[in-house]
Amino acid sequence: MDYPLSEEQIAQYRRDGFIQLDDIVTGDDLRQLRDAVAAAVAQENAEAADPNRTRSPYEQIFIQKVNLWRRHPAVREFVLLKRFGQVAAKLMGRPARLWHDQALFKEPRTGVKTPWHQDAVYWPHRQRKDQTSIWIALKDATIENGCMSFVRGTHTLGPVERVDLADPRDLFESAPQFKGIKPQTIELRAGSCTFHNGLTFHYAGPNKSDAMREALAIIYMPDGTEYDGQKHVVTDPLNLKEGDRLDGEMFPIVGSP
Repeated sequence: MDYPLSEEQIAQYRRDGFIQLDDIVTGDDLRQLRDAVAAAVAQENAEAADPNRTRSPYEQIFIQKVNLWRRHPAVREFVLLKRFGQVAAKLMGRPARLWHDQALFKEPRTGVKTPWHQDAVYWPHRQRKDQTSIWIALKDATIENGCMSFVRGTHTLGPVERVDLADPRDLFESAPQFKGIKPQTIELRAGSCTFHNGLTFHYAGPNKSDAMREALAIIYMPDGTEYDGQKHVVTDPLNLKEGDRLDGEMFPIVGSP
């Protein structure tokens, strides 16, 4: 079933650059989604385990697994779910294509803060205005375990210089007009979500709890988005040329406004 989304909510998202939506997935569906993502992360962590390897500063921020839908059928059915994709399309006002998914797990007591940043500046897209991400809490996301915070209206700035998440600068130096504006911190119960524009400033605190913070993000781009030629883990294997449209079976349409 489609998620009920009002015109007021669409207007709020486009004004603020983010919105909280409760109970996007519930009951048995939530349990299946959480179990599928947790199992996929555990499997891939085990396969990559090396007790002698020192984790990079970036890896200390969170456990990140990209494009699980391509390797794990139980995750795939949720990543391609029209219930999520339709909301993305309505918020963007454009047909929504999948860009990629990513599990974002913060380890207990060790997951450090995720600095203020924009998302879209890391993606090899010529057009960066309307991309949106759903961030689904697989377990309750709280201030204690590293929930998300956003600054209203920052998506209107357009792209600013990207932040090295492992060695961050102060993003607000690029947007002094937003310094001092109180961010909105959003705690979520499991199965609820936020959508945020790929240019909205956002941050996640450290995980100070005794349990893993578990979230799944699915990133959507408008139909017609073109490749800009930059290297990226998703597009590097595809032999794309600059200007090629990001479409086909790797980037399926998952919703229409």
